[in-house]
Amino acid sequence: MMMEEIKKNILVVDDEIYIRQSFIDYFEDRDWMVFDAESGESALELLKTQACSAAIVDIRMTGMDGETFIRQASKKYPDMVFVICTGSPEYETSEDLRQCPNVADQVFGKPVTNIDKLENTVIKILADAKV
Repeated sequence: MMMEEIKKNILVVDDEIYIRQSFIDYFEDRDWMVFDAESGESALELLKTQACSAAIVDIRMTGMDGETFIRQASKKYPDMVFVICTGSPEYETSEDLRQCPNVADQVFGKPVTNIDKLENTVIKILADAKV
C-alpha cells in the first residue's frame, strides 16, 4: 500500500486544548490535514461535513466519552480508524472495541512521549484497513 493512497486526514478528539494543539502541530508538520474537536459530540457533528480517515481519541471527556464516540463514529463511518490516547493508566479497552478491526490494539498514554510511534500506528492501521 503506497502512502499516497492513504488520505491523510486526521481528527483529534480531546477536551484539553494543549494536547489537541500538540497533535495538530505534529501532524500538520507531516502534511496531515488535521481537524480537532473538544468533545465526542462536536466530533460527530464535524464528521457530518468533513471526512476523516483516522481519529486520535481521548477516553475521559465531559459529556460523551471516547468509547461512545468511537462506537457511534465507526458505525456511521466504517472506513475510519481510531487510536485511543488516554491519561488514565488503569484504562482497559472494552471488549467490543478490542474486537473492532478499526481500533488500534495499542492504547497510548498521555502525555504521549513518542508521537512518531503514534503516527506510525495510525498509518499502519490505515494501510491494514484498506486490505
